[in-house]
Amino acid sequence: MKFIRSLDKFPFSAAVIHNGKVLETVLTGIPDGGNSPVSGGAGSEMREIFNQLDEILENEGLSKRNLCSARIYLQEVTRDVGEINTEWSNYLGDHPINRRCYGVELQNGMLVEACFVAEIPE
Repeated sequence: MKFIRSLDKFPFSAAVIHNGKVLETVLTGIPDGGNSPVSGGAGSEMREIFNQLDEILENEGLSKRNLCSARIYLQEVTRDVGEINTEWSNYLGDHPINRRCYGVELQNGMLVEACFVAEIPE
């Protein structure tokens, strides 16, 4: 197992690679080194999440074409799902990965948290 962007002060990593075959990551709209999400609402947070995701994928020699599923957690589903869908379409285009959205109570003022799974080719 490989831990990616582990934090010393918290017992978790931004991503984990399982048996060299699957990358799983959980990301927020809080930029590296920040304490709160980017401003501008759920769409802005989703763009920040995609920026972080691109960095992690690129560092592992992968791209968004390796993504196979996602779970999106929203503070306010009915209010924010439209913004998320717009950013989703802009980012993924014609690569329709499996996705589920859930309404949850998020911390630190976040509106969005996202978990992605990517396949690592042999």
